[in-house]
Amino acid sequence: MRAQLRASQVAPGAVLEIEGQPRRVIGSLRFVMEGRDWREHCLETGSGPHEWLSIRPRGGPSIVHWTPRYDLFGDPDPAGMTMDGREWAFDDAGHATYTGTGDTGTGERGSCDYVEYVEADGSGGLLVFESFDGGVWEVSVGRHLDPASVRGYARPPATDA
Repeated sequence: MRAQLRASQVAPGAVLEIEGQPRRVIGSLRFVMEGRDWREHCLETGSGPHEWLSIRPRGGPSIVHWTPRYDLFGDPDPAGMTMDGREWAFDDAGHATYTGTGDTGTGERGSCDYVEYVEADGSGGLLVFESFDGGVWEVSVGRHLDPASVRGYARPPATDA
């Protein structure tokens, strides 16, 4: 049975449909910073690198689809930057703690520094730099999704073997 996405459905093992494409959640991170919390979920694509889905509670659920960009590297600049042929304006930065479950590529718990940008022309693109546990900056490009375009599949009930 397919239903509109509820945050409680999204955990390792869940199956999501994003704009008609199935994705299996293989890991989840819960971030906490200054009383705010949000979750990011690592998605298996079937081909190519993993993708990520953020579920943020800013003024109602906000869903962002992230694609890691291993071909982009550098240090974030709070003044803004040009990257991937686009101009980016600073939006937010912080230091959060995280706990992880499943396959995330991180430890079970730790910290993450991040710097986030919005596309300067207002087209809605997002760019984020993340450094987990003091490691190198990782770059991802994101876009907001219409919540109606993301669906969760109810998991079959567990059976006793």
